[in-house]
Amino acid sequence: MSLKKILKDRLGSRISEKELLMVRRSFEIIGDIVVVDIPDEIYHLKDEIVRAILTKHKHVKTVLRKIGEVRGDYRLAEYEIIYGRETETVCKEHGCKFLLDPTKVYYSVRLSGERERIFRLVNPGERILVMFAGVGPFAITIAKNARPKEVVGVELNPEAVKYFRKNVKLNRVENIVRVYEGDVRKIVPELEGSFDRILMPSPNNAQDFVDVAVTKAKKGSIIHYYTFAGVEEEKELQKRVEKLFSRYIKCKAFFMRRCGSFAPYVHRYVVDLAVG
Repeated sequence: MSLKKILKDRLGSRISEKELLMVRRSFEIIGDIVVVDIPDEIYHLKDEIVRAILTKHKHVKTVLRKIGEVRGDYRLAEYEIIYGRETETVCKEHGCKFLLDPTKVYYSVRLSGERERIFRLVNPGERILVMFAGVGPFAITIAKNARPKEVVGVELNPEAVKYFRKNVKLNRVENIVRVYEGDVRKIVPELEGSFDRILMPSPNNAQDFVDVAVTKAKKGSIIHYYTFAGVEEEKELQKRVEKLFSRYIKCKAFFMRRCGSFAPYVHRYVVDLAVG
């Protein structure tokens, strides 16, 4: 049953059709925390929206209302607590557990399918670099579900790094995953050798670090580049990303897909490139 249907059944004539149209159909469940978008125009319905969510998801302990988009170097959104108190949770996906606090670190359940796509592409013995690694979802799901030689994750947000290190231990991948705290522009050039696969899962600003990523690529490397784009840009996006990388290294964009939405008619895309 949808959130709108539950609200309509509960409130009847006390909720107008105009208000119902403003209720967001989807929300994100991170462990036992729900993140929901409630427009100011229907803020007076927040308690009823919480009750409707709890009707469908009885395990939920906290509901966060999103009041600001993801921004800044730490990729954090703004939230207010509208139900519960605790903001730390454990999220499970692909046989892994991730301890995190969505008010302090970036994490998206909606990228779970993309993380699965990536770890299924990894060949045995690969050396992998994850830039903007967050609390470790890409790095750890790869380490746990594929057979890489080594996965290196670099993250700037100290809170995310703290959780990343805990999650490495929680998932028992200490012998595969290495965690580095700091700016990728400073750390990546100092890393030893090159990588078979490089991930750039920061669609807000990955374009600013292409020159850094290519320094650790070699002939045969695969780069997974993430970006936001409007639907009207989709047809030319692969060529545009290929051109961006070709300023620094010979490469070919060979795959692209949507892996989430950001706003109406604006989506998150991944473009896969082969070097050399």
